[in-house]
Amino acid sequence: MPKPLDVRSRSAFAARALAVIGMCAAIAFSGAACSSSLETSSESTPRTAPLKQDGGRSYEFEQDDYDAADEASPQVEDYCADAVSEAQRLGCESHVRPEDVP
Repeated sequence: MPKPLDVRSRSAFAARALAVIGMCAAIAFSGAACSSSLETSSESTPRTAPLKQDGGRSYEFEQDDYDAADEASPQVEDYCADAVSEAQRLGCESHVRPEDVP
């Protein structure tokens, strides 16, 4: 028959268990905070990730890409108008400069 744990061992076990639970909770909450920052910046309006050609969302863009696309010239917008998806259009508008357009 197994030997029962004494009071000190039970207290130590409980303290370790609570510490592990607390660490797991902290990691879970910090992960939730990190994932929510993928699509938004605290300085700007929240944006929905653009659609890819297959209908899924593209999460590869950063706030700088959105800002650059918002500031794209009409010439660049016309050049990128034939993009096959929102994500391709955003990538085009955020990286092509007017001097790059033929």
